[in-house]
Amino acid sequence: MKFTDDMAAAFPKRNPLPDVLRQALEFIEEHGCVRTRPDGNRYMTVYPAPEYDDMTHLAFHVPDPSDTAGWTHCNDSEVNDRLVIFLRTGGDGSWAGLWLDDDGQQRIVHLGSGSGSVMLCVLTDNMEDLLRLLAIGYADLCWPDNFERTPDDIFEEESDDDDDYTPPPLLFQDYVEATLGLSIPERASEIVLSTVGMDEEESDDPFWNWIKGLQRW
Repeated sequence: MKFTDDMAAAFPKRNPLPDVLRQALEFIEEHGCVRTRPDGNRYMTVYPAPEYDDMTHLAFHVPDPSDTAGWTHCNDSEVNDRLVIFLRTGGDGSWAGLWLDDDGQQRIVHLGSGSGSVMLCVLTDNMEDLLRLLAIGYADLCWPDNFERTPDDIFEEESDDDDDYTPPPLLFQDYVEATLGLSIPERASEIVLSTVGMDEEESDDPFWNWIKGLQRW
């Protein structure tokens, strides 16, 4: 079975893989972006294999319901179907997922590892903005302090080794711009207007409040 089909099958009917995201995944899968780990588990990046295999921590994975249960602290499918965790955002163990909010809108949310990133909030309000965000070319999306900087800024300021350079995902950028007709900003802050940390005492972020409410049960 194709990786994208495995992905789609793992999403609950109540909170399915959105069509625009599925079509993007099908496109990059067709262009050789799926990798297989030694244990047989597959994942997909926005770069064709074997190019830049270790240059980005951003990767799509088939959702595992136990990951959601670990955040919600419950086994109620009515609750857990609202959160599907599927996108690794950093080497620290942070993730992004698809969350069904109280109004029935699907949003992309970030779940920091806690040991590294502590960002816990809505990342984008729609799937198109997620694709635009991925197309910018960051190696990680778990560090909100980097959102005001371009990927080139980060490389120039933090790296002393040219081998660490992550080039723009040109194939994916062309898809986002030419096929979807979307613009790609220079930096994440043009899409992600505000972020919240999991250690905050209170927040207006709806996802932060949903998770915190469940964890207080």
